[in-house]
Amino acid sequence: MKFIIFAGGQGTKLWPMSREDKPKQFQPIIGDTTLFRQNVESLLKKYGAQDIFVATKRRYVKYVVEDAPEIPLENIIVEPDIAINTGPAVGLAIVKVAHRYPKEPFMIVQADCLRKPDVKFIEMTKIAEDLVKKEKKLVTGGQKALYPDMGIDYLMLGEILKSQKKADIFKIEKFVPRLATVEETRKLIGDFRIATHSNHYCWYPDLMLEAYKKYKPNWYKSLMKIKAVLGKQKEAQEIEKIYSKMEAGTTEDVTKHIFNQSYIIINPFEWTDMGTWGVIDEFLSEEKKNYIDGNAITVDTKNSFIKGNKNKLIATIGLDNILVVDTDDALLICPKNRAQDVKKIVDELKKNKDKKYL
Repeated sequence: MKFIIFAGGQGTKLWPMSREDKPKQFQPIIGDTTLFRQNVESLLKKYGAQDIFVATKRRYVKYVVEDAPEIPLENIIVEPDIAINTGPAVGLAIVKVAHRYPKEPFMIVQADCLRKPDVKFIEMTKIAEDLVKKEKKLVTGGQKALYPDMGIDYLMLGEILKSQKKADIFKIEKFVPRLATVEETRKLIGDFRIATHSNHYCWYPDLMLEAYKKYKPNWYKSLMKIKAVLGKQKEAQEIEKIYSKMEAGTTEDVTKHIFNQSYIIINPFEWTDMGTWGVIDEFLSEEKKNYIDGNAITVDTKNSFIKGNKNKLIATIGLDNILVVDTDDALLICPKNRAQDVKKIVDELKKNKDKKYL
């Protein structure tokens, strides 16, 4: 099986650490190692570097090379520096992997998520591969939601296919797109049949492309044009020309139509989408205690998240449930329950054309 690590997103909700020129997957958001590198290291414990592909935008290729020198250069799938979301990006990556390994299944791994312990993640990859080879159906991953996460979609579980020591497998009843409010999401996840969609798409490339053909024919036509120029002169220029004309959209614009014919493996590991500072706080913090990464002095401060440069002192007095993220040129302070709104700051910066802070 081949793995495609997707590392092309911009991560606007983790501003001010995540920036356009160096987004969150290439930043040490947790610990001293980048999120991208942590995912590469997990896969290398079981698979060879030649089995790992990385899909990223052209501007981020340098970070992939620096952070994962083991991965062959020909395994780096270069997306044009155009933000048209995951649907076209996944299609491009699958076309490129299929060009070299048409008969092997693939699994998608998002670079901005963590899976702990990774030994359990590796076990799950084998379960997914065996299931795909046997059933020829799309397989994905999920887990019971512990708190309302506004940045992800959900799946309703159907009949259990198999319950085993390593992982439970269910048929998927239907796709539930992310909801508009925390209250709606909290009510949704109260249903024991609801699981978060943690991605990990696993399938055969030709079957995924057939789904594109059926449900997003315009994308499919563009992808077939890209397929026709692979290995030819000016390949990169031709791909950019075709890709730039593709309609924006998510992979779920395709897969939502086939989820009710697909399977979900309940993750036998802790999966966390590092989408907002609030999620990272949930992942790292203990109740009523402060999480501090950096040089900080706190007075009468509780249940707060403080991350900053170790060479710069952060001092707080009387904070409660506050996020503080300090970088060399920008400081973010907000209530934990407003972490989702960090993107609004980025939108304001774009509106005011303050590019140096983006």
